[in-house]
Amino acid sequence: MMRSEDLRRSIVLLSKATRQLAQVRLVRGDTTPGEPEALVEVEGSGGRSARLRLVPWGETPSKGTPGSRIWVLRRGARSLRQHLRERDENFVDLGGAVRLHLPWMIIDRTDLEPVRLSAIKETRNPFSDRASLILRTLFDAGCETAWGVRELAEAAGVSLGLVSYVSSALKRRGLVKVQEAGRAKSIRLADPVGLIEQWTRWYDWRKNTAIAFHAPIGSPQRFLRRLPEMLDDSQWALTLQAGASLVAPHATWDLVHIYVAAHDADELLQVGQHLGWEPAETGKAVLMAPFYKTSVWHGIRWIRDLPVVSDLQLILDLWHYPVRGREQAEHLLEMALAAEQRRD
Repeated sequence: MMRSEDLRRSIVLLSKATRQLAQVRLVRGDTTPGEPEALVEVEGSGGRSARLRLVPWGETPSKGTPGSRIWVLRRGARSLRQHLRERDENFVDLGGAVRLHLPWMIIDRTDLEPVRLSAIKETRNPFSDRASLILRTLFDAGCETAWGVRELAEAAGVSLGLVSYVSSALKRRGLVKVQEAGRAKSIRLADPVGLIEQWTRWYDWRKNTAIAFHAPIGSPQRFLRRLPEMLDDSQWALTLQAGASLVAPHATWDLVHIYVAAHDADELLQVGQHLGWEPAETGKAVLMAPFYKTSVWHGIRWIRDLPVVSDLQLILDLWHYPVRGREQAEHLLEMALAAEQRRD
């Protein structure tokens, strides 16, 4: 799925890079999960033109030759850009680089100014990284647990002010109940299902920076057992179907998605290269630098000596995952709600 702001940035950068040589126009701009990739047309002089698909880096592209697509890199490292050049791949790096090889035009720019679009501030978004620590704490405790502001701030590890803002924002959305008695507040989760539905309108697993690698997987289950030794020097955790298979086996899977404590694609490449893995579009081992750099590690547990993200993070990641992801996410959500009822 192409994020709408990434799509707009890509079009602007492509237009800047091809100025006076061609015009770039959006033919189709699908940005919802499960829809086809966005499509742009590059029109040059003399009636020459080409249509290319914009594909977020790390996402499995639909069928087509490398020359028919443009990879969109959110935080592309120099080594990743060079890797794509060597494969004669087109790309637009939202940090300010464009490489476009067409039969009648070659563009390779690294001097473009990044496009700055207005964004919601961290403290104004209840689903942002630090703010989501509050949501995660509320979800883990269930609907029957009432929190004072200070108590919730200490449990989530955030400021009193952030708890106050997030609780007000969630109350407006109908997701929590806030009772006030003088200056004291009592905060309680009201709608866990609604929380997931609203959260997943904003968050998608593709917001993580991801690189697929060829790795000696063989049997996925045996490969998982080898990971602690291979990733001994890294902070990491399993997610998506590989992680869910250890919590509640429900769907078949063959890709292993692993969060590692990396900041960008360059660090992911370093981790993969240290393991002797080569990046590949069809690779079965997918390393991910988490979008939620702090809160993704909230609630990590060890299952069969393997670290797995929390049930909530699994649900959020699986919700828009194309291979039976929603089915698995809803199964985990039902299990979480059933466990809460048993506690009551």
